[in-house]
Amino acid sequence: MSQTNTHADNDAFVEALAAADRLNRALSPLRIDREGTQEQLRSALRRPEEAVRAILLLETLGTAPTKALVDDLLVVALQERRTMLIRKLLGRLPWREAKEIVPPAVRRLLDDADDSDDYRRMAELLYHLGLDEALQELCARAEDSIDPDVREVAADFGR
Repeated sequence: MSQTNTHADNDAFVEALAAADRLNRALSPLRIDREGTQEQLRSALRRPEEAVRAILLLETLGTAPTKALVDDLLVVALQERRTMLIRKLLGRLPWREAKEIVPPAVRRLLDDADDSDDYRRMAELLYHLGLDEALQELCARAEDSIDPDVREVAADFGR
């Protein structure tokens, strides 16, 4: 490795440490004002240009804001470019907590769904989180659909 690359790598590392320090200081007031922070995050999740940054911020704030924003996060998960980020974020929840909050949120979301992709994204999420009972409920619901593409989701994920 050349001396120039080592210097550039060191500069990047020093810059990253400084950024981590600034982030740590900025998080304290956000943790204190939980409700205000959740509303700001909710607003940011609705703006495509800020959604990824809001998701990254949620990763640093612990699981409480994630749980509070689960309905909003599932809407974001329907966007193919954001699906994996939301799976990763919700995957940080303890399984028992995910089992408690994610399936009802999925049901609420699918109450308004008219697209087979919505069913597929939610089936993939439930599979990823290991929420087998909720996945089977989703499949049973999909099997009853008049849309053949929604029924295909049931065929793909049902047991």
